[in-house]
Parts: sequence; structure tokens; C-alpha cells
Amino acid sequence: MAVLLHISANKYPPVSEHHFTKKNWVELAIGFEHYHVFARAKNNRFNTSTEGNITLHLIPKIINRSAIFVFSSFYLLFIIKKYKITHLLAQSSIHGGVAAAVASQIFKIPLMTEIHGEEYFRFLKKDSLKNKALAKIIDFTFKRSAKIRSLNRLMTAKLNTAGYSQNIVEIPNRVNLSVFTRKKENFEIGNMVKITSVGRFVKEKNYLQLITNLHQANINFHLTLIGGGLLKPGYMEYIATNGLQDSVTLIDWVDQRNLIDTIIASDIYIQYSISEGMPRTIVEAMALQMPIITTNVGSILGVIKDMNNGLVLSDFSVNELSAAISWLKNNASGAVIAKNAFNDVKEKYEWNKVFEIYRNELLNMHCS
Repeated sequence: MAVLLHISANKYPPVSEHHFTKKNWVELAIGFEHYHVFARAKNNRFNTSTEGNITLHLIPKIINRSAIFVFSSFYLLFIIKKYKITHLLAQSSIHGGVAAAVASQIFKIPLMTEIHGEEYFRFLKKDSLKNKALAKIIDFTFKRSAKIRSLNRLMTAKLNTAGYSQNIVEIPNRVNLSVFTRKKENFEIGNMVKITSVGRFVKEKNYLQLITNLHQANINFHLTLIGGGLLKPGYMEYIATNGLQDSVTLIDWVDQRNLIDTIIASDIYIQYSISEGMPRTIVEAMALQMPIITTNVGSILGVIKDMNNGLVLSDFSVNELSAAISWLKNNASGAVIAKNAFNDVKEKYEWNKVFEIYRNELLNMHCS
């Protein structure tokens, strides 16, 4: 049986505070004799805990910035030797990916490297000294990976353009329809347009411009943003200065049931990002049969097709946003688009279907 080491640059709490509730880990561990997860702790201590066939190894965070994981992740060489790891899965070609690539060569074990963010393609453009250096790191990892995971056809095309055409496997983001069981049924939009978006309050999500544009569009709206983050004070300042307290709701966190209720109670789900890979939140909104408006960034067009299963904005102007909202408000075809999105989820992104592809690709890896 295979023993897999899953390498993540994310930070996790200490053992005493952590429970293996992540469905992703539990399900991917099926079929493996043992499934190890290697990541940074939220403190500066080493922590190890095991539940069933899953073991979580946490190493000191050292500093808050994830860049340190490029170096600290080499501790995984010790983990691989001690636990006789047979397969490697790296969530980043840089943070943890370099150490995984070195380990793959030393121990002659196969590595799958994933791509989740658009920043890797910016690095591969090599348009600055920094990006040239990062591109070399990415190239080092990719060339030593048995498989490179792409999230959709557009991401695959970008990899091809960057010079990578071998060993690419398309494994899309997946959505659990046993969790996202409800579907929006009423597509009539009243005088007030209710809009929701889910994502961290960071510059990439572009929420401040979204609030500003909705304010300037002279639309009777209510916007709910769910995610929390460092930019929240700036949003609150704009909201207070412009008297939008009744028009914008900022939520740091809600449980999944309330999240689903909030989204379905809205008229429109929006993704107004200036930079993305392929956000899982869009696929989840599709599963809820929501009318979706999105910007044309990252690899989103590998999933959303304009006027088919969503509306794609051509720019970030007030007029473009206002026109898309007006179209959904006044066009019965918005319901057709939403239902097309749901059908795409059932066919392409349903949890169990994608899970089988993912697990089989991992189990059938061979050292490059």
C-alpha cells in the first residue's frame, strides 16, 4: 500500500487544538496505508498527531510569512525517511515544492505538484529579475514532478504556453452536493438587488472597488461580503464615510449552513477579483444554482462561459457592472444560465467524481 506525504504551506493550530475534520484529508486518505500531512504550525513548536491513518506533522512557523517554508520544508526529508513515504503531493511548486522535488530525486519517489493560484503564471512571464528567479524555482519543481495538477483547460493552456506540456493532469475543484444540497429556485429580482460574495478581505478580491462601483452605479443594492481579513477597516471607513451602513454587510465568518442560506437568499453571486486561480467559491455558487457575475481573470474562464453558465465582465468599470446586474434583473434567461451552471457541477465538478480522478492519479504516479 502507498504512503503519501501531503505538503502544505498553510499554518495549522497545535495538536491539542486540532482535529481531523477536513473532509479533503479524510477522503484522500482512503486507499493509502498512511496519509501524512506536512505543514507549518501556528506557533514555534514541533507537533505531531495521528487519527486513523492520517498523521499531521507541524513544524515551527519561524516567521509569519510563508516564504520561510521554502527553507524550513526541507525538514520533510527526515519525515520521508522515518515514515517510509512512497508518494509526494505538493500544493505549491515554490513553498514546499522545492524540498519535495529534491526529496523525489533523492528517495526516487513520485511527486505531484498542484497549481492553485494565478501568481505562478505571472512568475513564468520572467518580466523582472525577481520573477526570473522564481520561474527557475518553478521550473526546477515541475521538471521533477511526475504529474502537474491543472484545475481546468484554460490553466492547462497557460502551462503549455509556458513550455510545460508533459505529465499535466486536469483535476478540477470539486463541490460536495451532499453538503450544498439546496438550489435557488426564485430568480425574480425586486427593487433592491441583493448581492453576495465569499472570500478573504484582501486586495486580490477587489472588494473596495466593488463597493465603490455599486455606490456610484446608482443601484438600490445590498451587498454581503463574507470572509474577513486585514482590509476590513478600510471597507468600514468607506462605508461610514458614504453612509452605506444599510447597503453593505461585512461578515468575518459563518458556519456552512448559514453561508448557504445567505447565498441563496441573494439575487446574484459575484466574483470581482483582480487576480485568481480558479476559486472554489464559484463552483459552490454554481452548485447552489446561483446567477453568477465574474471578472475575466486567472483561469475562471476555464469554468465560466459568458452567457452560458454565468456573466463575464470585460472590465472593472461602473457601466459594465451596472449593465450585467440590469441584464439579470430584466432578463428571464438569468434562470437558464443559473441552471446551466448547476448542471455543469453535476457533470464535471461533483465531489465523488472528481475525488476518484484525484485519488487514482495519486495512486498511479511513477517517479519521473
